[in-house]
Amino acid sequence: MKYFLFLITIAFCSCSPKIRTSVSEKHEKLDSKSNVIVFNTKAELPANFSTIGTVKIGDTGFTTNCDFATVLEAAKTEARKNGANAFLITEHLYPSMFGSSCHRISADLLRIENTTDYSKPVINKDSIHSKDRLKLVANEATNYKSSKSSGFLLLANVAQSFRVASSPDGLNSEQKKYMKNLKSGLSYDISAYYLKDDRTGFGLKYNVYKSSGTIRNQQITLDDGINYRGDFSDDITISFIGPSFILTEGKNARVGEANLELAIGYMSYRNNSTIIGSPLKITGSNLGMIAGMGYHFRITPHFLLGAQANFVGGVLRKLKYEYPNGITETIKLEDEEVENLWRIDLAVGAKFRF
Repeated sequence: MKYFLFLITIAFCSCSPKIRTSVSEKHEKLDSKSNVIVFNTKAELPANFSTIGTVKIGDTGFTTNCDFATVLEAAKTEARKNGANAFLITEHLYPSMFGSSCHRISADLLRIENTTDYSKPVINKDSIHSKDRLKLVANEATNYKSSKSSGFLLLANVAQSFRVASSPDGLNSEQKKYMKNLKSGLSYDISAYYLKDDRTGFGLKYNVYKSSGTIRNQQITLDDGINYRGDFSDDITISFIGPSFILTEGKNARVGEANLELAIGYMSYRNNSTIIGSPLKITGSNLGMIAGMGYHFRITPHFLLGAQANFVGGVLRKLKYEYPNGITETIKLEDEEVENLWRIDLAVGAKFRF
């Protein structure tokens, strides 16, 4: 039984925030109902106050009960234990998608002369508001989860892209080099999202990849057994458009915002090629997908710059050929012949919040 109680105690403590307190002056413990004033900036501090220590409310790694209201209450309890009737928040870390899910604060423990001065209403420009910082911050904590902000998010990226498909068999060294260069190109994409709660949103993504090249003085043998020699060129465009979902850190993230994106939609392929001076257009389309993750550093509250990696692609099982004489032909590809459009995009880009 005692082991069961021990495990229960550990589980309970793990769910609570991690608290570290350092006190330089000892004072008598305050009553549990004593008022504790919360200051957000040094400009709010009274003329006369003394700092008696510091407190940090953090995350144990297993903490679950760590919303802003709970963290503030824990800080007030520590303040009363050490005889402080006020504290100044010096750092507030918000929950992060790739970090802690808790609110974390650091604060200076203070003693001020009269806490009742911070509960008097004052009239300013025909509006009444309370100078009680505790009440204001408590209201912020209460409304943190319930309040929902909506807005728009725009992402724009330019990337160096690398197709992952293997090259055909039977190529000479020059042709292998040409195919390798052709599988590397530039891409860009733009995404627009409506954010329903500052962190999750739905929208539309448009992405385009381009690659081109020319290989000269090559020989081919056609079905009639005749050898032909000349230049070959390819001008490839792969386009994608479709609905997209984003999960992002909120605008309160301090340094920047991490994000995950997933889009599924229509992908098209076009190659305006030339074979020994004769144009040949090759097209195809199928379902495509884009999965990406990135991190953008905050430049202004609404503008961020950063990097993103995307995995983009699909598979074509049939291709349409358009010959110079106007004849078209659609060829269904066998499993070992399918056109692999998958690639990796390494991008730099911008993020805009509206």
